[in-house]
Amino acid sequence: MNNNEELSKEEFVRKYVKKNELSYRIITGLMFPLAWLLYHPKYYGVDNIPEGEPVILACNHRGTPDPAFTIYAYRKRPIRYLAKKSLHDSIFGFVFRMALTIPVDRSRKAPETMLAAEAVLEDNGVVGIYPEGTRNKSEDVVLPFKFGAVALAKKTGAYLVPSINVGNYRPFKDKVKTYFGEAYKIAPDADLEKENEILRQKVADLYIRYASDDPKVQRLLEKQKENS
Repeated sequence: MNNNEELSKEEFVRKYVKKNELSYRIITGLMFPLAWLLYHPKYYGVDNIPEGEPVILACNHRGTPDPAFTIYAYRKRPIRYLAKKSLHDSIFGFVFRMALTIPVDRSRKAPETMLAAEAVLEDNGVVGIYPEGTRNKSEDVVLPFKFGAVALAKKTGAYLVPSINVGNYRPFKDKVKTYFGEAYKIAPDADLEKENEILRQKVADLYIRYASDDPKVQRLLEKQKENS
């Protein structure tokens, strides 16, 4: 890494990765009662998240409230989610800044975002990533994954923990459930394309297992049965 990259990393870390857990605790403390009132969240497999180790939570992305449910489930350490820069620049940007999210500028290549995530992991922190890159509004169980999560895990040696949220997100009508799969690591010499598909399959398998009443899962299982 050259000096310019190191300087960019330091500048970005100072601005977005500073440890201000008080703001995180305040905003999540306000969020928890609201989440409970609207959705009565349930969570399973939290013990799969290694304590005192760098962790990347690789989550499916079905709706805007997704981060709230994962944060509701895991409270021991702040989860530093990667969030699109437009959210930081919006009228509600203060919420995302208080939640210690790391902005992603989708209009260009933004290596400083991954450098900031690396800094969090180097400090044994937790980073949340949506490998699908956007909300899944398709008929697929999960969208094709981008390489950020596996590339970050390979470079830093952090644990990867597949995670899903299940539910229709209807306030007062639907209980949202969060599941965490088993943690694992990627070898330093691993093939990223292969590892990316492995991660995608792990997330998809979790969703198929625990969201059996989702029509898209039912259609997938029916198709697999027909082809068997």
